[in-house]
Amino acid sequence: MAPLDLARILAAYADSRFFLRRIRTRDQLERWQRRRLRRTLDHARRVFPFYRDVPAGGLDVFPALDKTAWLAAFQDLNAPGLALDECRRIAIEAESSRDFSRLEGDLAVGLSSGTSGRQGAFLVSPRERARWAGVMLAKALPGKLSDPARIALFLRAGSPLYSTLGTGRIQFRYFDLRRPLAALVKEVEAFDPTVLAAPPQILRLLAAALDGRRRQRLRLAPRRVYSIAEVLDAHDEASLRASFAQPIHQIYQASEGFLGITCEAGRMHLNEDLVHIEKEVVDRATGRFVPVITDLYRQTQAIVRFRLGDVLVESREPCPCGSPFLAIDRIEGRFDDVLAFPTANGRLAPLFADYVTRAVLGASPAIADFRCVQETPGSLALALDVAPGADAADADTAFAAAADALVRLCTEHGLAAPAVQSRTLTGSGDATVKLRRVRRAFPLAPIDLLPPGGG
Repeated sequence: MAPLDLARILAAYADSRFFLRRIRTRDQLERWQRRRLRRTLDHARRVFPFYRDVPAGGLDVFPALDKTAWLAAFQDLNAPGLALDECRRIAIEAESSRDFSRLEGDLAVGLSSGTSGRQGAFLVSPRERARWAGVMLAKALPGKLSDPARIALFLRAGSPLYSTLGTGRIQFRYFDLRRPLAALVKEVEAFDPTVLAAPPQILRLLAAALDGRRRQRLRLAPRRVYSIAEVLDAHDEASLRASFAQPIHQIYQASEGFLGITCEAGRMHLNEDLVHIEKEVVDRATGRFVPVITDLYRQTQAIVRFRLGDVLVESREPCPCGSPFLAIDRIEGRFDDVLAFPTANGRLAPLFADYVTRAVLGASPAIADFRCVQETPGSLALALDVAPGADAADADTAFAAAADALVRLCTEHGLAAPAVQSRTLTGSGDATVKLRRVRRAFPLAPIDLLPPGGG
C-alpha cells in the first residue's frame, strides 16, 4: 500500500474515532451537518452537470431522485462523465473473470446488487476508498487498530474498495460466494477470522457446519459476527446468536454508501457523520420511514437526496450508548417488501414484512423457510420449505396453517383477506442471490400507502 493511502486511512480512522468526543448532542450534530452540507451542495453545483442549473438555496431546492431517475442521469452525476453502459461493462467483466482489481483510471468501478431490479454502477476514487476503509475499521473493528485482526468477508463480488481494508497487522480475506460452500468452510476455518461478516443465509450455512462438526473441533470462533447485505430478521438473529454464542451485529452498507452499524449496546445507528438523512414517512404510528440520503463526503459520484428503497423502523427510546446518531430498531427490508391490501374504504394500506415473517414461521414447526410474493392487491403466492423429515401430508398441513395465519393477520389489521396460492420454492440454494422472503411485485410509491393527512 502506498504511504499516502495508509496516511489517509489512519486519518479517517482517527477522525471517526474522535468524532463523538467532539459531537455529543443532537444539536451539535445538526449544526455540524449544516456546515458540511453547504460544502457538499456547493460541490454538486460546481462539478456535476445535472445540478448546474439548481437555484441558490439549501437541500430542499435539489430534486429527490429514486434509482430509476438517478440511473437515467448517470453520466451527468459523476465527475469524469462516464457512461452507465461502459461502467456496467467494466464491472460485469470483473464479475465474469472474478478479478476485482481492475480500475478505470484510478477509479474503482462496482456493480450494485440489483435487488430492486435495476442494476447500477458505483465509482470510488482512491481518496474515497481510503476514507471508507478508515471509517469502517474505526466503527467495525473490535479493539484497537494496533491489535492483530483477521477479517473474513463473504460477498457475491469483491472490489478494490474492500481490499483497501488490508493494512499492517490487519489481514483481510474476501470469500467468493460463487465457490462451493465446502471449500469456503475449509478455507475460513484455516483463516480463523477474528471478525466474520456475511449475509444471513451464509451465516446460517456456516452455523450449520459449525454445529455439525463441533465434535471434530471445527475452529471458527470470531470475536465479532456481522450480518451484511441482507435483512436480518428476528428469527434468524435468535438462531445465529445461539449458534455463535454471541450477539449478531449488523452493517448497513449499500452501493450508495456505508449507512449504519450496530453499536455496543446492540442497536443500529445511521452514520450521520457520513450521510444526511431525510425521512419519508411510511407509517407514522410505528416510526417506519424510507430514507432519502445525501452523502457528505463523496465527490466522484453525486449522492444527493437519493431515495433508498429500504424501510427502516425508527427507535422511540434513546440508546444506552449515548450516541446522537439516529437509532433504528431494525431494517425491515426493501419498500418492495411492503405488501399492500385494500381496506374497507378502498384505499391500499401497508402490511410490513416483519409481520408476515412472524406469522408464517410461527404457523407450524414444520416450516423451515418460505417465500411470499404479492402479485396483485388481492392475492399472495406462498412457497414453503419444510423441515427435514416432513412428508407430503406435513407439508400440506403446514401450508394450510400458514395460509390461515396470513388471512388472520390481514383481518386483524383491517385489510381485505387475500387468496393464498401455493407455489414451489425456487432460488433458495443460490448464495449469490439476496434472500428476500417477502416481496410485492406491483409498483407503489410510499405516498400511495399514506392515508389523507400523511399517516
